[in-house]
Amino acid sequence: MSFMPFHQVSRPASHKMKALTLSLFEEKLKGLSFMQLSTMKLPSSRLERAGFTLIEIMIVLLVVGILFGITFTGASYLFTSQQEKKALADIEALKLALEDFKIEFGDYPRTDVNISNQDEEFLRGQRLFQALAGFVDKRGIPYGDQSERPRSFLKSDAISLGEKEGSEFRQVSLSMSVLQSSSVPEYALIDSWDIPYVYEYPRRDGNLGYLLFSKGPDQEASTFSSEQANAPERQDSDYDNLPPSEPGKW
Repeated sequence: MSFMPFHQVSRPASHKMKALTLSLFEEKLKGLSFMQLSTMKLPSSRLERAGFTLIEIMIVLLVVGILFGITFTGASYLFTSQQEKKALADIEALKLALEDFKIEFGDYPRTDVNISNQDEEFLRGQRLFQALAGFVDKRGIPYGDQSERPRSFLKSDAISLGEKEGSEFRQVSLSMSVLQSSSVPEYALIDSWDIPYVYEYPRRDGNLGYLLFSKGPDQEASTFSSEQANAPERQDSDYDNLPPSEPGKW
């Protein structure tokens, strides 16, 4: 048996191709400058991945969801805070108007006379607006002639007006035609959540002065239709009332 000398053993074709490729690559590198070499993009390794894995996508979606939740919660809080500030500003403006009304007429607008149902908050809210806007007197009696109407005690145009439609309230504006009309508009002053401000004078719970507050975002609050012998118990629905001391003088 004859043996081929070691130096004459033929290499596989794949080794020859690799050697040829490496040689050509070395020749190409010799002709490049340092700057060209530094910016040269080498072939990507098979270990490099072309896209995202499912876990990476899920992590990205989770982060986006958390950021969206934080943004939405913050925006909701700011919006609610602005609504509360507006309601409190409205109440302060109404208090000033009520004091001016009392100075001129000797008493606040009453809700115990000429109202078909004193338990109907919208009717009591109407009395508050109609009296302060100069459509009726303190007892709810309309003025006979437009020339007899007193000035309006509502100095802020920012307080919204509402008209009742079924069980809902629709915002309306006080147009010039309504102001010049001999009829009394059936509007009420509504808060930031489109619910009439609760007004009552004299108070039926036994406390002095008038009752004026907003039910707040939940649009619910305790009601007292008779004098309270003891301090009432504050309910969960009363914690977002504005001001928070009403309607029980807590």
